[in-house]
Amino acid sequence: MIPKSLSLLCVSLAVWAGASVSAEATVTESFKGSRPNIVLIMPDDISFASIAAYDNPNAKSPNVDALYHKGVRFDNFHVSPTCSPTRAAMLTGRHEVYSGVTHTIFLRDQMNPALRTMPQMLQDSGYATGIFGKWHLGDSAELRPDRRGFDEVYIHGAGGIGQNYTHSADFPNNDYNNPVLYHNGKVIETKGYCTDLFFDQSIRWIEEQAKAEKPFFAFVALNVAHRPHIPPILADGSEGDMMENLDDNVGKMMAYLDESGLSENTLLIYMTDNGAASGSLKLKGRKTFATEGGIRVPCIMYWKGKLEGGISNNNLAGHIDYYATFAELAGSDDPVPGGEIWDGRSMLPLFENPTDADWGQRYWMAHRTRWDKAADSQYAHASIQDTKFKLFMPKAGVFELYNLSEDRSETTNLASQYPEKVGQLKAIYDSWWGDAQPYMINDHLENVPDEHKPYHELYREAFGEERYQEAMRLMTWEGGKPYGDQSKRRQKKK
Repeated sequence: MIPKSLSLLCVSLAVWAGASVSAEATVTESFKGSRPNIVLIMPDDISFASIAAYDNPNAKSPNVDALYHKGVRFDNFHVSPTCSPTRAAMLTGRHEVYSGVTHTIFLRDQMNPALRTMPQMLQDSGYATGIFGKWHLGDSAELRPDRRGFDEVYIHGAGGIGQNYTHSADFPNNDYNNPVLYHNGKVIETKGYCTDLFFDQSIRWIEEQAKAEKPFFAFVALNVAHRPHIPPILADGSEGDMMENLDDNVGKMMAYLDESGLSENTLLIYMTDNGAASGSLKLKGRKTFATEGGIRVPCIMYWKGKLEGGISNNNLAGHIDYYATFAELAGSDDPVPGGEIWDGRSMLPLFENPTDADWGQRYWMAHRTRWDKAADSQYAHASIQDTKFKLFMPKAGVFELYNLSEDRSETTNLASQYPEKVGQLKAIYDSWWGDAQPYMINDHLENVPDEHKPYHELYREAFGEERYQEAMRLMTWEGGKPYGDQSKRRQKKK
């Protein structure tokens, strides 16, 4: 006799396979191989609440609001619950566990170097590729973005400017204002606020690619608004507003693309990497949660003449779809990574028909990760959702089922009313979990050093031992927090 869970899984697989064929058939040639430039702007740790157009009049976001009103909004767009997992999943086309990324520290943020990445695929398709801001997928030389598919690299270290964990550390005593950065293999000193620097460098680089008539992928991955939320220091020594500065820079990029004539052939994307630590508007949970407040984020795309009109799309999509999407746009023949029902798929059907695309059924996985032992954590704050229902498992043996089409705030648990749906989704989730186990390579590292701070060593080499020791002296830890003396960092600087 076939187990009920397996039978449910087989039915789900059959439904998905038919839907995939249907979705593939709807893709027209007008987007395939069109080779647009791609600019992906991804601030850190913010949510729908940071955008006034999403019903928050207190937000200061006129430029993102303008993008909201003229682009296509993917309002059912999902990511991973935290920083490194989202980046790994986005760059590989599969959920983060398949790249070994199961934390943001403890060396478990290191993306498996054996994997092919989306920027490598784009390089092989003739694109120039650049990253500006946050990498957070490994600090060692062989794991940095210049070895993982990026031609232009202009970044800080670790998971945040000034971060100083034992196994994940930025340059010592670094600051959002005038940060020390890593630029194409060299340690450089800068003048200005981090967000301004990342946008300005990306625009300079884009201008170079445009003059060379080479398609480009610019990943503007910002440190803001990651804690400790250090504001810009203005010319008069006063403090500016971190979020207003972010919005101003988004506007600067939009204006540059328009004025340079690049908008007609540039896909501009604005999204965030996970929910805010403070939560999200009308959504349950926050950053690190597998509920909607942790994994459902703003995603707005604009491509003049092609993706525009202030349209809202509600198909279930997410970060793992970028690899397949960009591959089709670039004319790459790369296969879709993974090929399982829980892996990424091309969004081109949604680009072609954003209001009425039949994209079929799919299954979206989320897990907080950050566990002590994976073997004990299968149901520790995890979820699976299809195009209607979501099964949330806060711990083993506890099941919460929500009808997201009617209850995206996850307030009414329907598990007792739909036990067969619970069983079906759990069976698919269990299959995913079992399939992913061999890929969690960072959970089984051997000979882990007591301390791992490659950016500290780069700083030493660039500026000498005396300056390094002075930076370490100034970086006074308070209560074990890995950011040093925040009161010192907030002093007004001339």
